[in-house]
Amino acid sequence: MIDKVNIIKFNRTNLKMLSIIALTVALAVLIPMSFAGSAHALTKYENCVINAANSHGKLSLSDVLNCYDKEFKGAQGSDADGHPL
Repeated sequence: MIDKVNIIKFNRTNLKMLSIIALTVALAVLIPMSFAGSAHALTKYENCVINAANSHGKLSLSDVLNCYDKEFKGAQGSDADGHPL
């Protein structure tokens, strides 16, 4: 016959393993999702730069900076190192 103590140990071991697996799966799903927003902003920035270059026939530094400030709102009012102007 199976001892009750062994059944309780077995259940606790299963619970620990299921917790580890659930945490691993949750992290595997959530971490890539966190990068999706920044990848979308980068795509919008690249599209803005391409449109600016195509509209003028050339690309200037001011076009690049305008697109950067337009797509990455936190960059407005700071220098290249991120310090406030």
